[in-house]
Amino acid sequence: QTLEESVKSKIAMFCHVAPEQVLGVHDCTSIYRVPLLLESQHIVPIFSKRLQLEVKSPKTRRFLAQWHDLAERNDKDHEQVKIALVGKYTKLEDSYMSVTKALKHASLFCRRRLEIIWIEAEKLEEANKESDPVSYHEAWQKLCRCQGVLVPGGFGSRGVEGKICAVKWAREKKIPFLGICLGLQSAVIEFARSVVGWKDAHTQEIDANTSHPVIVEMPEHNTGDMGGTMRLGKRRTNFVSKESVMHKLYGHKDAVEERHRHRYEVNPALVEEFESRGMKFVGRDVGGQRMEIMELRDHPYFVAVQYHPEYLSRPMKPSPPYLGLILASCNALERFLSQGCRFSPRSSYGGEALSLDSDASEGSIDEEVATTLGANAAALAQS
Repeated sequence: QTLEESVKSKIAMFCHVAPEQVLGVHDCTSIYRVPLLLESQHIVPIFSKRLQLEVKSPKTRRFLAQWHDLAERNDKDHEQVKIALVGKYTKLEDSYMSVTKALKHASLFCRRRLEIIWIEAEKLEEANKESDPVSYHEAWQKLCRCQGVLVPGGFGSRGVEGKICAVKWAREKKIPFLGICLGLQSAVIEFARSVVGWKDAHTQEIDANTSHPVIVEMPEHNTGDMGGTMRLGKRRTNFVSKESVMHKLYGHKDAVEERHRHRYEVNPALVEEFESRGMKFVGRDVGGQRMEIMELRDHPYFVAVQYHPEYLSRPMKPSPPYLGLILASCNALERFLSQGCRFSPRSSYGGEALSLDSDASEGSIDEEVATTLGANAAALAQS
């Protein structure tokens, strides 16, 4: 419930502030409602006056309408999309907070209700079938019920074989797949073993003596020295193929900048062999030697990136790799790409909301902005 004026006056009196400076933030249906609640109480003018700040470009009515649309989408009961997150640290779900938020942003954008199915990578491994067959079969049953698979980053050997198993299943069963950092490396290892035929292919991080080191240490990384040796921060990735799915999802840009955090990379000496077998590295660093984005042809969505796109995902601007995963999991990616990656002008959500509903009608942005703001004002008045 909103604060009554008598309560505000009492708080103001004891806190020695004006009543209009007492703002109420009651329980809302989601955190996305809070900015709208504060805006309705004129928080920007209050701070501008009190702190003598000059707000040169306050948020426009269009932005508020977009944010209201975001809040509305979050509250509605949309069709569900199940994504399997196959990780090493699933017992502490906050370890993947940025990943889950990026999935949430993309799902809201696509008008879908996200359900993340947490799967411990070790449970999928063949060794677990002998030691704990119940957890092994339960893990595989959960994986098989999902519409998409995401393999996030991580360090160390634990669970890597399980991640590779999940990658293989997604590749062979044509299930939409997104690999992040170690997820890309797992995809490369699986492809080398299953398609190229290098049965002992591995990463030097785990098997330094493998005869097929498909993942190698970067020159910056000194073995045994774990301090300040990672490739960190925002780096430029150039697209080398204009026909790739990721190039289209990124808006046909020639290059993108994303944040990195890794010590190992795809062995550049083996890239030609991989590409001859159908694994395409469509994004590379400025020097052309480091593989940043990988795709498989003849697959609904099999994409992996060396960087961490979730770090730059925002509620009204979801990360393209995550957006692609959700779209493919909803069977909407092909239609979306065929329309030139254009978004529906009907929705005010970011000015870029997807029209996934076949009966969505076209309309005027200005009309929707006015309608949305009017609905927002009415809802606030009723509360």
